[in-house]
Amino acid sequence: MAETGAQNIKTFHKGQKIYTEGQKGSVAFMIKKGSVVLFRTVNGKRVLLDRLTKGEIFGEMSALTCSPRTTSAEAAEYSEILILTEQVINTMLGRCPKTVQHLTRLLIKRLRRATQATADKTHKSSFLSICRLLEMAWTCHSGMPPVRAKKVPHYNLGLSVDDFSRQVKDVLLVNQNEIDATLDQLIGLKLVEVTSRGSSKAFSERYVRIKEMETFFQIASNLHRELTKSNLLQPELEYIDIHSLADEVEADPKVLYKKMANMEIPESLFCFPRGPVLSWAEEQDENFFRKVKRRRKKIQDLEDVNDIVFVDGSTLKDVFARLGYYKLGVLLSIAGDEARQRILGNLARKIATIVRDEAEARGPADPAEAEDVQDELIEMIKAAKGVAP
Repeated sequence: MAETGAQNIKTFHKGQKIYTEGQKGSVAFMIKKGSVVLFRTVNGKRVLLDRLTKGEIFGEMSALTCSPRTTSAEAAEYSEILILTEQVINTMLGRCPKTVQHLTRLLIKRLRRATQATADKTHKSSFLSICRLLEMAWTCHSGMPPVRAKKVPHYNLGLSVDDFSRQVKDVLLVNQNEIDATLDQLIGLKLVEVTSRGSSKAFSERYVRIKEMETFFQIASNLHRELTKSNLLQPELEYIDIHSLADEVEADPKVLYKKMANMEIPESLFCFPRGPVLSWAEEQDENFFRKVKRRRKKIQDLEDVNDIVFVDGSTLKDVFARLGYYKLGVLLSIAGDEARQRILGNLARKIATIVRDEAEARGPADPAEAEDVQDELIEMIKAAKGVAP
């Protein structure tokens, strides 16, 4: 860990621990640059809880109660972390009445004791604990003085689901799937209502409100008993996300995404939480699942022949003229439909016919040769655009 010019900003390299589970915590952290993973060690196994990025705060619960850390935090890449002292955190919590602040700390302590007492066992469900935290958070939110409430973005919509989820993960050994499942069950019982806000349905912000505070937890407790009797509370699974898998195998997450698309990773390893996924799917536009949207790439990020769809025609014509018929034929034989159209569309009609005929007559290209030609193509494009390879 190194200090930057600002006294309260620390830098961490990839894989470097920010704090470890069990350590006493007196400060919280906010990510200025990079990303951080939160995890716990259960029965010798690392259980991922969350991955946080720029602007997100973590470790605030330990700062509030001066209690040992309930998770470990590690830099997922080079990161700059702003240190938030107890005074800063208390100022943030100052939006709530003092009585609620006191109750909040007591509830956190009780939940933490219960969590630590069973940390060496597999949880059947954290349903009631999540409900108790939601009740606590809603009490804090709804009891906020009007002057303070005006400063909270979209206060009238309710609690931010993202903010609430981060708080839950910092107290309990749960993942986002279990939090979403709990909210889905509470919505089904009409105990809470969730409102979405944002122009993009896929990236909208969600807010949750408790409808009847007086009866909320009693009804939630009754639901928990019924679900337990009917064995509908499933054991918690140990999840690993794409970024953590990439860290474990020392790979770029983008490579893993491509391997998934190419079916190089067994589909039996893919797992989607049914309730949240189907709810999300219903919100998407009619044609969302009909076509894959190709993300635009910068010149320095081009990797293979299919990326020429992001290159202007003038540059392609110049590069193709220097590559020659044979190598263009190799590229044509391995290119996808869009890239093939870009190759043929930037050649004179007569030359395009020759290249296409030669490619078809030659058959499949040698993989090693194709790789070399692709590398040469990308290098020539970058050179033409003045980008260092």
